[in-house]
Amino acid sequence: MSLRRHPLAKHGAAVLASSVLATFAFLGAAVAPAQAAPEPQPNPSLADRCGLDIGVVLDLSNSLSDRDVDDSKKAAKAVASGLTGTPSRVSVNSFATFGPDGTNDPIAATSVSTADSVSELNEQIDALRRVPQDSGGTNWDRGLGQLNAAHHDLVLFVTDGKPTAYGVPGSERGNTDRGTRTDQIDIDKAIESANELKSQGTKIVGLGVGSGINEDNIKLVSGQTAGDDYYVISDYSGLTEQLREIATKSCRGSLNVTKLIDPGAGEHGESTDVYRGEGWTISSPDSVDGVEKTTNADGTVSFKLKTPAEGVQASEEQQEGYRLQPQSGANAVCTADGREIGTKNIADGFELTETVDTDAIVACQIINEQIPGALSWKKVDEDGKALAGAEFTLTGPDGRDFVVADNGELDADEAAGQFEVTDLAWGDYTIKETSAPEGYVLADETQTVTISGEKREAAFSDIVNEKEAGADPDGDASADPNGEADAATDPAGGEDGSADPAGEEDASADPDGAADAATDPAGDEDGATDPAGEEDASADPDGAADAATDPAGDEDGATDPAGEEEAATDPDSSGSEDAATDPGDDEDTSSDPVGQEDATTDPNGAADAATDPDSGATADPDGADGAATGSDSDRSASADLSGNDSASTDPDADDSDAENSDSRTSASSTSADGTTSADGATGSTEGSDSGSDGAHLPRTGAAGAMTFGLLGAILIGGGIIALLVTRRRKSDLV
Repeated sequence: MSLRRHPLAKHGAAVLASSVLATFAFLGAAVAPAQAAPEPQPNPSLADRCGLDIGVVLDLSNSLSDRDVDDSKKAAKAVASGLTGTPSRVSVNSFATFGPDGTNDPIAATSVSTADSVSELNEQIDALRRVPQDSGGTNWDRGLGQLNAAHHDLVLFVTDGKPTAYGVPGSERGNTDRGTRTDQIDIDKAIESANELKSQGTKIVGLGVGSGINEDNIKLVSGQTAGDDYYVISDYSGLTEQLREIATKSCRGSLNVTKLIDPGAGEHGESTDVYRGEGWTISSPDSVDGVEKTTNADGTVSFKLKTPAEGVQASEEQQEGYRLQPQSGANAVCTADGREIGTKNIADGFELTETVDTDAIVACQIINEQIPGALSWKKVDEDGKALAGAEFTLTGPDGRDFVVADNGELDADEAAGQFEVTDLAWGDYTIKETSAPEGYVLADETQTVTISGEKREAAFSDIVNEKEAGADPDGDASADPNGEADAATDPAGGEDGSADPAGEEDASADPDGAADAATDPAGDEDGATDPAGEEDASADPDGAADAATDPAGDEDGATDPAGEEEAATDPDSSGSEDAATDPGDDEDTSSDPVGQEDATTDPNGAADAATDPDSGATADPDGADGAATGSDSDRSASADLSGNDSASTDPDADDSDAENSDSRTSASSTSADGTTSADGATGSTEGSDSGSDGAHLPRTGAAGAMTFGLLGAILIGGGIIALLVTRRRKSDLV
C-alpha cells in the first residue's frame, strides 16, 4: 500500500523553492543598477583663437601630500602667468568630499590682460588651504558640477584618484558615504555633470596625476583621446609645465594689445585709477585673422601673426579728447613670452624692433590719457561792463572746493573781470561767487557745467552784480565831500533824518534849505526835519496833511512827539494805534520815550485795542491769552503777568496727573529688534533624511549585496526548517 504524500511536505518544498527564488531576485537587484549607466557625450573641440575662458579644477582630497597641494597651486598660477596680456580669463575651483570644498571659496573668472590683474589672481591661488581630514574624499560630480552656472571654453580637471562621493553627502536619503569607497553611482553622477558642461560647448581636459589613477574613469568624464582629451602625469611636480602648455596653446603666435585709460591727467578728477579701455579700434597689418579689431570689456584684442613675425606693427584709432601717454618715451611696452622686447614709435602706435618666434605670445600695452579741459566766465555789472575784484569758489568732481580770485594764482586770464581755469580733469564743476567787487551786491546764483572729451572747454554764463543801494562804486569823494549821496534828489538835504538832524544835507546846493518852495515852502521834506509836524505849508496851511487820516496833523511818528499817528483809527484820539502792539500810544522807540512797543508793556493784558478800542482790558482781565488751548505752561512771562494761561481748561492751574498722562504699552511683548516673540520653536533638520524625494540612484556594490544576501539567507533557512518539520511529521504519521 503506498502512502499518500502529506500536505505539509508539499508546503515545505514550496516554501524552500520560494525562498531560493526570492534570494536570487534580491541578489540580482543588489548587483544591478537601478537604471542604465549614463553615456558620456563627445568632448567639444576648442575654438582656434586666443582669449579663452579657462576653468582650473583642483583635487584637494586626503590622498594629496602638502607638497602635492603646493604643486597644484603652482600649476594653477602658471596658467594665469602664461596668459598675461591676452584676452583670456581664468577661474580656479577646488573639491574634496564636497564641491566647493567647504574650506576655500571659488575664485571667479578673472581677466589676465594686465600684470596687476595676474598678480591679484595668483595671490588668491596662494591662499588655498587643505581641507579637514573628515572632508577629504573625492567628489568628481560636484568638482565638475560647480562650474555649470558659468560658461567656460576649457576646463582643466586635475585629480589623483577615483571618485568616492557624489552630490552633497549627508543631505539626502541613502547618500551618507563621505568618500570612503567607490560605488558605481559616484562615477555615474560624475559623467552626468561632465555631460552638462559639454552640452554648453565646454571642452574638459582630464589630468590624472600619480600611478594610482584609473585612465578609464578619466576618459568617462573627458574623452577617449590621450594627449588631447586627457593626460596622465607621473606626479605633481610635472603638472605645472603640462597645465601651462595646454592653457597657452591657443595663444601661440599671436599679438595681443591691451588698451588702458588714465583719467588722472588734470586736477580735481574724481578718480585717478587706470582702467581698461573697451571699444577702441586697433589695427595691425601683420594679422592673418582680421586687420582691424575692437577691444573687449577687458580692453584687449588678439591678432594671429604672419610668419615670420618681423617688424610687427599696431596702431589705434584715436578718440576725441584722448592722446597717447608715453611710457618711458615709448607709445607701447611689449613682451614676448614674458620677456621685454624693444619698440619704436609710429603714428598712434608702435613697431617691434626685433623678430619674435613664430609660436611666441606677444603682449603689448598702450595707455591713453584724457586731455585736461578748461573753464571760463566773466564778471559784469547790469550794463555788461566787466567788474574787477571778484572771488569765486569752484567745486570739482572730486568734491573739493578751490578758490579763484580775479587775476589770482589760478586765474589764467589777465583781463580784469575775466576768468579762466585750466588743467582740469573731466567731470562736473559748480561755481558760486564768494566775494563781490566793492560797491556791488554778492550774486547768489549757482551754475554747473561739465567738461568731457567732446567739450573740454566749457564756459559759465556771465555772472552779473547789482550796485548796492546808495553806493558810490566809483569811489569819488570829491563829488560828495560830506558823504551825501545826491543833493539834487534831496534839495532839502533831509533824505535821512538820522543822517541830517538839522534837515540840511547840502548847504551849497540850497543855502536856505529850501529846494522848491512850490513843493515844500517850509523847506521841510521829511518829518525828521519838521519837528512841528508840518510837511508842506502851502498845501496844508494848518499843518494838517490830511485831516481824514491825521487829525492831529502828524504823518510820521518821528514828527509826532505825542505818539499820535492816525486819529481816524483811534476813536479816543489818544494816539493808540493798536493797544496790543502800542499800549503806550507809541509806534516807534525813537518817538516812545517810555520805550514801550509791544505786549511786554501791556500790564492789563489787552490783546488788540483796534478790535475792541473801548474794552481792551475787559477782554482778558486776568491776562489769559489762550484759555482754549489748555496748556499749563506760560508762553511768555510778559504776555501773562498773572501767570494764568488757561483758566477755562485748568482752573486750578495744576498739571495733569502723571499717571493718567502716562500711556501704557500693550501687553504684548516685543523683542529688542522690533519683532514680536512667538511660542514654539522650529527643530533643526541638520543631518536629517526627512523630506528627501529619493530621486537619486540607489547605492550599489558590496554594502547592498551584503544586505540582500542576509535577507536571502534568512528566507532559505526558513524554507529548510519548514521542509525538515514536514518530513518529521511525515515519519510520525508512518
